[in-house]
Amino acid sequence: MVDISTAMAAASTERSKRDPDGEKKKRRTGADMGIESFDPVKHVAKEKADTASMWLVIAFSCLIAFLMRYVVMGSVDRSNADILYALPLLCVVLIPTIHRTLMPSGFTELYKKGTWFKAGFLYVFVWLALSFLLINPPFGDIAAPNVSGQWGIVSESGDEYDFTLAAGTSITLDYGYNQSWLVMSFGDNSDESNTAFTVTLANMSGAQELSFSDTVFSNITGDSKTLLMPHPDSDSGHAYVLPSGLQVGTYSITIDIVEQGDPWVNPRTLQWDLLIVEPEIEA
Repeated sequence: MVDISTAMAAASTERSKRDPDGEKKKRRTGADMGIESFDPVKHVAKEKADTASMWLVIAFSCLIAFLMRYVVMGSVDRSNADILYALPLLCVVLIPTIHRTLMPSGFTELYKKGTWFKAGFLYVFVWLALSFLLINPPFGDIAAPNVSGQWGIVSESGDEYDFTLAAGTSITLDYGYNQSWLVMSFGDNSDESNTAFTVTLANMSGAQELSFSDTVFSNITGDSKTLLMPHPDSDSGHAYVLPSGLQVGTYSITIDIVEQGDPWVNPRTLQWDLLIVEPEIEA
């Protein structure tokens, strides 16, 4: 067995052999290794500068969002809406200039490339979030109503009503049908009082506008109504009278929707097909 004293002596002898000059190596400090010493005063000054930069960027983002929504957006046509995204994104290059103009020199000398990188991301996200808020109700409306659920045709069958569900963008109706109505529901994120609906049925021989019926939808119940109106608290039911005696063939249904939104007029067009076919003869 070797005691501790003997082991320490052997280790010291081994180190002496590796270091013939017997000089002790100096322990390197953080400064020798390129690590800056922590300075509380500089740290506090940098935190204050970064906080000031954050609030300046948030204020700049809000200013750009409000200008684009209430000044530029009202004067730009919907077809040129790309400028509403391109122009604010280009404003990112103004962030360093705004800091140097508005911030005290004691702050600006602390800003580095990383500051502009973080400020750019903050600007983009704040501008986007506020822009989405301002173009949706109650502050704005840039989307026309759309069909909320599925659509179909309701036909009289004695004292009852038969519901035929559409398959995608087309529906089939047997020739010689009883009184029938085209039914669907529309959902919107604002009041529909400023919206005009025009439903047209057309084929090779001509086109005719269908008239609105405000009583038929109330006769639809059960699962059929759930399919048509998945959100009964907010959806509005629409029913349009189909002409009687339509001949066998394919008819196109066009629904033109025009809403007076804010700040634009919001259009939407839906295209469906109605197929009148010969009824199957039961054997």
